[in-house]
Amino acid sequence: MKEYSKATLKVALLTTTVMSAPLAAQAQDDEMMLEEIVVTARKTSESMQSVPISIQALGQSKLEDANVGGFSDFTKMLPSVSIASVGPGNAQIYMRGISDGGDGNFSGTNPSVGVYLDDQPVTAIGRVLDVHMYDIARVEALSGPQGTLYGASSQAGTIRIITNEPDPSGFSAGIDMSAGFTRKGEESYSLEGFVNVPVSDTAALRVVGWHVSDGGYIDNVKGAKVFTVDGLNNAGNPATSRIRVTNDDYLEKDFNDEENTGMRAALKVDLNDSWTATAKLMHQKQKTTGVWDHDPEDVGDLKVQRFFEDRGEDKFTQAGLTIEGEVAGMDLVYAGSYLDRDVQYDIDYSEYAAYSSFIPYYTCDFDANYYFLTDTCTDPRIQFDQESKYKVQTHEIRLQSAQDKRLRFIAGLFYQDAEHAYDNQWRIPTLRAGKRADDNFTGNVSGHYSDSYFITDQVRTDTEKAVFGEVTYDINEQLSATVGARFFKSSSKLEGVVATFWWNGELLDLESSESSSIFKFSLDYQVNDDVLLYGTVSEGFRPGGNNRVTGTSAGATYNSDLITNYEFGWKSTLADGRARFNGSIFVMDWSDIQLTRFDPSISLLGLTANVGSAKVKGLETDITVAATESLTLSASMSYIDASLSENYAVDVANIDSNPDAPEGTRLSMIPKFKVHMSARQSFEFMDYSSFFQASLSHQGSSYNDFFINNREKQAGYTIADLSIGIEEDDWSLILFAENLFDERAEMYRNSIDYDSRITTNRPRSFTVRYSKQF
Repeated sequence: MKEYSKATLKVALLTTTVMSAPLAAQAQDDEMMLEEIVVTARKTSESMQSVPISIQALGQSKLEDANVGGFSDFTKMLPSVSIASVGPGNAQIYMRGISDGGDGNFSGTNPSVGVYLDDQPVTAIGRVLDVHMYDIARVEALSGPQGTLYGASSQAGTIRIITNEPDPSGFSAGIDMSAGFTRKGEESYSLEGFVNVPVSDTAALRVVGWHVSDGGYIDNVKGAKVFTVDGLNNAGNPATSRIRVTNDDYLEKDFNDEENTGMRAALKVDLNDSWTATAKLMHQKQKTTGVWDHDPEDVGDLKVQRFFEDRGEDKFTQAGLTIEGEVAGMDLVYAGSYLDRDVQYDIDYSEYAAYSSFIPYYTCDFDANYYFLTDTCTDPRIQFDQESKYKVQTHEIRLQSAQDKRLRFIAGLFYQDAEHAYDNQWRIPTLRAGKRADDNFTGNVSGHYSDSYFITDQVRTDTEKAVFGEVTYDINEQLSATVGARFFKSSSKLEGVVATFWWNGELLDLESSESSSIFKFSLDYQVNDDVLLYGTVSEGFRPGGNNRVTGTSAGATYNSDLITNYEFGWKSTLADGRARFNGSIFVMDWSDIQLTRFDPSISLLGLTANVGSAKVKGLETDITVAATESLTLSASMSYIDASLSENYAVDVANIDSNPDAPEGTRLSMIPKFKVHMSARQSFEFMDYSSFFQASLSHQGSSYNDFFINNREKQAGYTIADLSIGIEEDDWSLILFAENLFDERAEMYRNSIDYDSRITTNRPRSFTVRYSKQF
C-alpha cells in the first residue's frame, strides 16, 4: 500500500472537508438541496437513491461542465471503470477489476463489460463504439454483474449512453462552438448543434449534428532501422544481409489528428393516450491519422518513429424503434435496433520484422531447402491492414407491472444476432515472388492478397436468445426482496480462412452453442426516507466460442465463464437533502476464466481456454455535498484488490510446475486505487452568473499484461482540470484548462506490436466554448 499512501492521504483530507462542510451550513435554504437524479438502470424511470444497485450517473450538465467529448473523457470520472486504449475507438473496457488481459483478438473472448447506446448493446471486442458525447441525457455506469437484465458481456458491469428524446412541449434549439490549442500541438475546433421541433401536440422531431477536429500533438520524427539476416551462402560459408531503411517519407509533426462528423435524428409520436412510438437514426464517421502512443524512453517526449502510414476510419449507422404502452395496467415495451458499422485502419507493423524469425523467409532468397542464403534480402517493413464490418440486430420485448404495488415484476424476451466480418492482412510490399499467403489456397477465397504474407479473413456470428425477469416483493414497509433470473442460449459460428505461404489455406467452418442460466437475489432495507441499505448476490457471464485450431491443450471450444458477486451497499441523502453519500463493498469470485493467449510453441494462432479463477475484493463510494448555496463538492473513489486465486499457464500440462502467472498474481490493467474529485463555485461577475470549477482525477499504477515474464508496470498519474465561465439563461462562455500540470499519463503500455510505446493523454490544452440556446 506504500505507493498509494500520498494519494490516499489527499483523498482522506478532501473527504473530511467535504463531510464536514454541511455541519457549517445548517441554516441554508431549500435551494441548496441536491437535484434528484433519475435513472433507468432497472428499465424503468426511478430515483437513483431508491435503486439497490451501485450506480454512477453523469447527467448532461455534468458532461458539459467537464467538456466531455468521447469515451476516454467520461471514463476518468468513473472510478470503477478502467480502459486500455491505443487511440480513439480502439479501447478495451474493464469494471471492478475484472480483466483477462486479452489482446483484442477478434476470434477470442468477448468483453466483460456491456456497452449500450440507448436500448442496444454495442459491445465489441477491442473496439468500443466511441460515440460523440453531445446532446446526451446521461451516462449510467452500473457496477457489478448485470446479467439478469442486460445479458451477455454485462459480466462485470454495464455502461449505458442515453440520448435526449424529442420533446413535444415546445421548440428549442442550440448551437455550440469551440476553439482550442494544445501545448506542443495543433489547434482544435468543434461545431455542434441541435433543434427540437414539435410537429403537433403529440409529436416532436429532434435533430442533432456535429463536426469536431482534434489537432495532433505527437511527432513522427526521423529514424532508421537496420534489419540483419544471417545465414550461409552456396559454399556453406557464413553470409549476412543487411537492409537499412528510413522513414523519410512519413515524417510529420503533430500527426495524430482526429475528425468526427455525425448526426442524430429522433421522432417521437404519441399514438394515443396509452401508446408512444420513438424512432431514432444516428450516423457517425470518425477519421484518424497517426498514433496516440509515444516512445519517451527511446525516441523522446511525444515522439515516435513510424515507417508506414497509420490511419483509420470508423463509421456507423444505428437505427432504432421503441414502442411502449399500457396493457391491463402494465407497461409493455418493444425495443428493436440495427447497427451497421465499418472500420478500416492501417498500422505500421515494421517492428515485428526485427523480432520474427519467419520474416526472412518472405523477403530473402533461399535455396529450395530454405537453408542457403543465395541473395540479398528485400525491405522487410510490414503494414497491417484491417477491415471490419459489423451488423448487429437486437430485439427485446418486456412487460412491467405497476411499480407502486407490493408485488411487482419485469419479464422479457431478448434476441441478438451479431455478425463481424474481418479481413486482416499483414503486408510486405517487397514480398518475394511465390511467397504470398494465398499461393497454396485450396478453397474459394477473395484472392486479393498480392503482397500479404499472413491473412485472417473470417466471419464471426454470435447469437443470444434469452428469457429474463425480476420479481420484487415488499415483505413489509421497509424490507423488500428481489429475485432475478436469465435463461439463455448462445451460439457462436466462425467461418473463413487463416493462412500463410506455409499453410494450405484450409477453410474454417466452426460452430458451438450452450444453454445455461444465471440468478440474482437481493434484499433492500429502507431505514428511513433518506437511507437505503441493500445486500445482493448476483451472477454475470460471457458466452463461449470456438478455437481455430484443434488438438491443442486449449481444446476445440471454450465455455462461458461466470462471476458471482457478493455485495453490501448503501444509498443515503443527508443534511436535509444537501448531501448524498452512496457506496458498496463487494467480493467477486470469477471461475472458468476465458483467457486468449498467443504462444507460437503451441499454435501460430491465438487460442482461448477456460483456465483458473480469480477473486476481487473492493470498495466503491461517491459523495456530493452542497457545501454552501454557491459551492458544490463531490468525490468518488474505488479501491480494488484483484488477483488470481489459482495458477494459470498457456500449456495446462505445466500449470503447477511452471505457471505463466502463479496464484496471487495481480490482474492486468487494474489500478488498486482510483479517485475523481471536483469543486464548483458559483458567483456574480459584473452582473453575470459565473462559475469556477476544479477537478482532479487520480489513478494508481497497474500492469499491462497477465504474464509475469512479459508484463510492465504502468505508472499511476494525476490529472487536474480547471474551467471558468459565464452561464446566463440562453448563452454561456467557458474557458477550459485541461491537464493543467501537463502530466504524461501512462494510460497503456503497448507491447502487442513488439514496440513498448505508451498511450498518453493530451498535453495541457486550453479551449474556449460558446453556447447559445434559442
